[in-house]
Amino acid sequence: MCCGAWLQAQGCALMKQHQITSDETGIVHCRFDTAIEVLLAALLLFMPLTFGVVHAWSEEIVIMFTGAIVICFLLKLLCRRDQNLLWTWSYVPILLLLSLAALQLVPLPARLAGIVSPNTVALKTDLLSDLPNAGQALKSMTFSFYSNATKHDLRLILAAFAVFAVVLNVYRRPRQVKRLLMTIALIGGTVAVIALAHNLFGNGKLYWLIASDNTKGYSGPFVNHSHYGQFMNLSMGAALGLLLVKLREAFAQGRTTPLTVFEYLFSDSAKTLWLLVAIISLGAATVLISLTRGGVVSMLIAAFLTTLLIASRRSLRSHSWIMVLMALIAFTFILYIGFEAIVDRLATLRDLRQAGAGRLQMLKDVTVAWSKFPLLGTGLGTYSVIYPMFDSSTITNLATHAENEYAQAATETGLIGVSLLIVLAAIIWFHFFRNIRRAGHPIHSAAYGLGFGVLAILIHSFGDFGQHLPANLFLSAISCALLIGLSNYPKNVLHAAHSPRPKPYRPLLLSLLSIVVVPVWLWALVTADNARRAEAHWKEALSLEETLAQNNWNGTRAECAQLISHTQKALNHQPDNVTYCYGLSVYRWRSLGQVIDPYTGDIVIPDESMPVVYDIVDQLHKARLICPTFGPTYSIVGQIERFVLNDDSGAERIREGFRLAPCDPVACFVAGYLAVTEGRDEDCIGKFERAIELDGSLFRPVVNIYVNHLSRPHLAISTAGDDIGRLSHVAGVLEDMQYDDLAGQVREKVRDLLEEKCSQRDASASALASLGNIYRKQQDSEAAIECYRRALVLNHSQIHWRLELARLLVKAERIPEAMREARICLQLRPQHKAAETLVADLSVHPAVFGE
Repeated sequence: MCCGAWLQAQGCALMKQHQITSDETGIVHCRFDTAIEVLLAALLLFMPLTFGVVHAWSEEIVIMFTGAIVICFLLKLLCRRDQNLLWTWSYVPILLLLSLAALQLVPLPARLAGIVSPNTVALKTDLLSDLPNAGQALKSMTFSFYSNATKHDLRLILAAFAVFAVVLNVYRRPRQVKRLLMTIALIGGTVAVIALAHNLFGNGKLYWLIASDNTKGYSGPFVNHSHYGQFMNLSMGAALGLLLVKLREAFAQGRTTPLTVFEYLFSDSAKTLWLLVAIISLGAATVLISLTRGGVVSMLIAAFLTTLLIASRRSLRSHSWIMVLMALIAFTFILYIGFEAIVDRLATLRDLRQAGAGRLQMLKDVTVAWSKFPLLGTGLGTYSVIYPMFDSSTITNLATHAENEYAQAATETGLIGVSLLIVLAAIIWFHFFRNIRRAGHPIHSAAYGLGFGVLAILIHSFGDFGQHLPANLFLSAISCALLIGLSNYPKNVLHAAHSPRPKPYRPLLLSLLSIVVVPVWLWALVTADNARRAEAHWKEALSLEETLAQNNWNGTRAECAQLISHTQKALNHQPDNVTYCYGLSVYRWRSLGQVIDPYTGDIVIPDESMPVVYDIVDQLHKARLICPTFGPTYSIVGQIERFVLNDDSGAERIREGFRLAPCDPVACFVAGYLAVTEGRDEDCIGKFERAIELDGSLFRPVVNIYVNHLSRPHLAISTAGDDIGRLSHVAGVLEDMQYDDLAGQVREKVRDLLEEKCSQRDASASALASLGNIYRKQQDSEAAIECYRRALVLNHSQIHWRLELARLLVKAERIPEAMREARICLQLRPQHKAAETLVADLSVHPAVFGE
């Protein structure tokens, strides 16, 4: 009580200087409201422009913005004694959901945890019981299988809830609501313009600078086009809501006739309306050109239902023409931008079985996962480390999300979490329909647009995970907060304007808020900053890893030390990050300078490095405690134990690693190699095929195993398929092992494939040069000359190809032509030794003197 009274006393000194005039609602404005509006607008602009917030640095800035908004709100409560918190039942399910996530992080005695979630305890015990300190480690455990991921998601949900609560309590006046809706609409329009510019003038990169494997640039600054679809649907909802408010205000005084509509549309007061129409039309068009099927379908369904609802209401029935107008404008955009591509993309919906087979199987697998942990789930954010062990699909890529928000929520938070989300959704829709019934004030019409956006993302969430993106999550939270706030208008305004004297428990409430909110925000900020610093070092490590991998890990000591240093720094900032812990152990293992015994194929480690090996094994076992279901850890530690330390228990860990991470290439390869050493030849084939499909660089090691260890060269040939580069490598390996007949057959297949490829008009220069090299080896000089000439037309600067062409021309006794080609080589690269030698030899040839 004393703390709250002191805070109020300090805040009251600022009251007069932060108070401004009141508007027609009777509410006294304060500069804290202005500060909150500016900060929120900056946050809403920042998030979509930074790819939707997918990096740790942008997440930290979001946390900082959110904290500043919350602090301004708390200061407003201190300075304004008449300002009370707006109560809504939506707080209850949200706070309970946050409490559930916090509970998942609390270490509980194993017996108590086993009563609530027996399979969690059983699985952790099964996976960790072989550790040296298993008894101590398993005395207590959390419900979350990976605390770092749970903390990450909890941090973002807390930030979204903070924005939800502030918007609900601050944006009570129509003017404020309209300003916020316009802000969202303008930001959405800006993002739509960027998406359109990418489509018309893009080079396949985000902002024309940043390369991305997951986009063609048609979804603006968003990496994923489905995420763009959700963001734009929410933005269009805000624009539609404001547009309907403007129409209600314009025609509130009289009947709506074609003449009055025509006069209004061409009046100066309709400029804002036309801007909103343009934003919505452009947004709808860019959702279509982004080629997101889920975004398009959800937009069309939500638009159809919203149009029906508008047409059914007497107060808005005469304005339903606006939906038709926007549809026509959007269609015009589409005709100009690329109608055929959109039709082709949407045509895939006709075969729903093929389009959704992978996701349907994923949903079935997720159901199995949920059945194992039905009550509390596996922990918020843990889907990527839980789902792989239940994955029975043929999709090789690792699924980091369920492609279905509801299924993922059920897996991570269990029945309790899903029930709370259902209750929250019911409360939101209750307020939506309450707005529809209360059509007395034009501001209530905004509910139609906001409802459109919320409905669209609810439908889209059946096939996407866009709400995991802060840019979309925060927009959804704001839309829901506005729906609740509008349904209480004008009651909440009257309460704020004519509030009785402060509640007697207000100081205590403010004290509790300060005691809870400030430490929570500081925790979120510190952990977000640690994540940012760790990610920066991890990116440096990944860049160094890529360079070393290209050199087959034959780097200098300085390069290896720098790689380990960056990874260690990342781990220091986030000690509970299993990826960093695993990566550090792998990099240390690779830096030992391993040697492969040419006779046995075993890894040979110098005696002086063995203490380091034991330390690496110990660190990998500690990583298992961080995340017991992270499969790659088991694969690497099992590999070292089984093939270096000759510990037979390593074999079981290799098998466990493959079971936990069947989408990890190393886990698949090591499990396949274990099968070879145990004489299960047939069992290794599927694992090796999956490993190659996940990581093409493993093709060569697999070929060596097939040819050198198993003496089954036909497996190497079939694994290469029709890939010319892989077949050429297989041919070389077969020649080294004296499989001359098979090598000849493979070379013939390569020639046939290249001939077919080079017969096409768009044949590449490298393919033509490769075919020319084959003809050269087969002594077919004329065919080789023709191929090299065609290759050089496409790539004039290739010195090696031109020298080969010159030598072939010498063999064909076309000396003047050979001399010209050799001299061109010297023009391209002066003092090239081979070219100088060839020119010198040809200079004394009689044919040259004849020229």
